[in-house]
Amino acid sequence: MRLRENTFAKMITIFILLLIPIIVLYTLSIRTSIDVIKEEMQSLKQKDITFLANEIDRSVTTLSTLGFLLSEDIHIQQLQNLHLIESSYQRNDEKLRILERLRLLNVAQRWDTQYSITAPASKQLVSTNTYLSYDLESIKKILTRTWKYEEMTIQSMKQNRFVRHIVKPTNKITDIEKAGIIVEISFPEEHLIKDLDTFKLAGKGDPFLVHADGATIKNRTADREMTETIKALILKGNVQEASNQIITIKGNDFLVTSAHVKTLDWYLIDYVPLADILKPIVKSQSLFYGSVGLLLIMSLLAGYLLYRNVQRPIALLIRSVKRLQEGNYAARITANPKNEFTYLFQRFNDMAANTEQLIQKVYVEELRRREANVKQLQSQINPHFLYNCFALIRSLARLDKKESVMKLAMHLSTYYRYTTRVEKLTATLKEELQLVESYLEIQQFHIQHLSYRIQVPDAILGIEIPRLLLQPVVENAVLHGIERFDGDGIITISGESNDRYHTIIVEDNGIGISEEGLRELERKIMNPPDETSGCALWNIRQRMLYQFGPEASISFRIRPEAGVAVYLSWPNVKQ
Repeated sequence: MRLRENTFAKMITIFILLLIPIIVLYTLSIRTSIDVIKEEMQSLKQKDITFLANEIDRSVTTLSTLGFLLSEDIHIQQLQNLHLIESSYQRNDEKLRILERLRLLNVAQRWDTQYSITAPASKQLVSTNTYLSYDLESIKKILTRTWKYEEMTIQSMKQNRFVRHIVKPTNKITDIEKAGIIVEISFPEEHLIKDLDTFKLAGKGDPFLVHADGATIKNRTADREMTETIKALILKGNVQEASNQIITIKGNDFLVTSAHVKTLDWYLIDYVPLADILKPIVKSQSLFYGSVGLLLIMSLLAGYLLYRNVQRPIALLIRSVKRLQEGNYAARITANPKNEFTYLFQRFNDMAANTEQLIQKVYVEELRRREANVKQLQSQINPHFLYNCFALIRSLARLDKKESVMKLAMHLSTYYRYTTRVEKLTATLKEELQLVESYLEIQQFHIQHLSYRIQVPDAILGIEIPRLLLQPVVENAVLHGIERFDGDGIITISGESNDRYHTIIVEDNGIGISEEGLRELERKIMNPPDETSGCALWNIRQRMLYQFGPEASISFRIRPEAGVAVYLSWPNVKQ
């Protein structure tokens, strides 16, 4: 069955065509949603990181402001003149008041900050860290106008801290031995780590701080390998004040966001795997494609059931109908699908059986009709030849040729013995040629200038053909071609055979026929004879059609030399 006629194929095609736009539209929708979510997440992450950076900025700025206020406080500045007070009690009391101020400032801040006031002139130090003592050389090593990340020793323990100094007067920054007071503000990196931890606990990513020189402050649960990898990529690409970009690492995409902490001149970096951000959409997408796959499987299963229970029975029924159409009336359907097609198959088998019986009856009737027609045709041919023979015998008797009359009578007796065997309607080509030879022998008595030649291959002599098929053709060649011919007349009978056809050719070199006469002769053999036309050639054609089918033919050609050639052809049916 052709595909465009196959209902099952049409249904599957329609289903797929309906499914394709759904998948395409959903895929486009998912892509749009992913793009929107990426944009929103980039915006939100930038806001979160910027907010945390600003919070750190505010805290550090507050500390710087407090440091400047301390440097301007007249009570704090009294520390540089402390050596002028003679009473040790008063000197100590003054230091305690300064320390109390420092502690009050520290308590007011969210970070535990260390404040230290150094007076080089009086060689005095007041600090919230009671373990510190006056050491101007140590201050020189870490002296900085801006916030600097340094390793410092606090209570005999080394810590990484951010530190800044405010020198009064400011022009003594390069010569701190002559400075009035030096305010030192420092806080440990632990405060920043706590902020990073808090940010991470809120589910905001994996933040860390990085400086342009490569120094890093990580949260406590940071992925060190990823942090170092992203830091290297960020530093290599020149970290911007605020950036938002997608970086691919080991085949995975990460949303990396950065913000500048201006007071510290550090960069706050955060990264989030895009897979985590898009996880709900990916899950929804997987569920959709899983549902589509399940729907497709169920559809294929339904299609298979439809194919098995509908399409296959229909195809079987169509093949059986085609077999009937090709003439195989014994075709039967033995399948039992156990559904509505069972009834159709049973009715088809009944119809085929009835048709076969009817065809057999019609075939038998057709054989009987053909046999009656053949006998009728023979009865029409036999008198035609008999009349000619009697005319010849009469002529020979008139000439008192007894031997010739006896010979002719013998040939005539042989002819009638051959033609009156009506129990068999066919004869071998060899028997037909023997009859034709007897006929030509008879005609030689009448036509003195007549001769004949028979050249038929032995391989086809055993072929069965209708009785009296060749004799009328040869008779026409004699009567219409040679009898009125003045020269020596010759009748040639030859045979040919190939894979498709057997052919007998009857030729004469007589007076021939014109083109118009040839066309008229061809027209006559196609139509039943009337009272004015002969019936011999028409009968020959009809008998060949009855015997060999519609591919059998009789045709005429004008010979270039002279005369006419008659071709009798029929299919070569190999047994």
